[in-house]
Amino acid sequence: MDTDVKNPAGTTNERSRLAKYAEHWQLPDAETRYARSRSRKQFRHYDKEESLVGRWLRLCAPGATVLDLPCGTGRFSELVADCGHRLIRADLSYRMVAHARQLGPSEHVLGDLCCDLANPPMKPASVDVVLVWRLFHHCRTPEDRAIVLEQARRLARRYVIISFYNRASFTYWGRRFVRAMLRREPKCRGAIWTSDLRTAADRAGLEPIEIYHYRPGLSINSAACFQVRQTGPVTA
Repeated sequence: MDTDVKNPAGTTNERSRLAKYAEHWQLPDAETRYARSRSRKQFRHYDKEESLVGRWLRLCAPGATVLDLPCGTGRFSELVADCGHRLIRADLSYRMVAHARQLGPSEHVLGDLCCDLANPPMKPASVDVVLVWRLFHHCRTPEDRAIVLEQARRLARRYVIISFYNRASFTYWGRRFVRAMLRREPKCRGAIWTSDLRTAADRAGLEPIEIYHYRPGLSINSAACFQVRQTGPVTA
């Protein structure tokens, strides 16, 4: 088993459209701060997201290969193991991936990569599931969202799982209003209408299995599971 953190040539040295969204997570000690903020004690959506992602991962029989990109500090590593799947962890931040490798037993981990989702060093249809968690809501343009969805679709044989910010929520419009009153730059600029997400996913060759809103109409947090639109027989 190869669990060294790989830094493939041409993947992180060349700045991509998505790299700008990760700049603050590459600062010193960012991995420690992120791990703390996503712990069960600190993060109020922890159990909800574990249950939700776990349900979607179990759409595949045990033994599937999951790419977690960006993996952050590896918060889903244990969950993937519990589902009986194999895992490839990847993140643009070397510090994040290195932190993830400290999470104890990793017999199910096939490898760790330091790479960008815009330029992943992997062959098409090389994994069963691509998990894109806590990235899509940073994407502020249709072009950047298309990159995420198209690359995830390219790599996945079966499913693409993403989290996103939903514009149709009190939280989104409340934050926009407060920032406008303070004459500050608006927050949550990566939020998207669900209808626009469906359209973008369809263009990328993805069909919705389930779109889940944490607290419909109130919470900005949402997630979706898409099935890869098949153009031929699925290979195991």
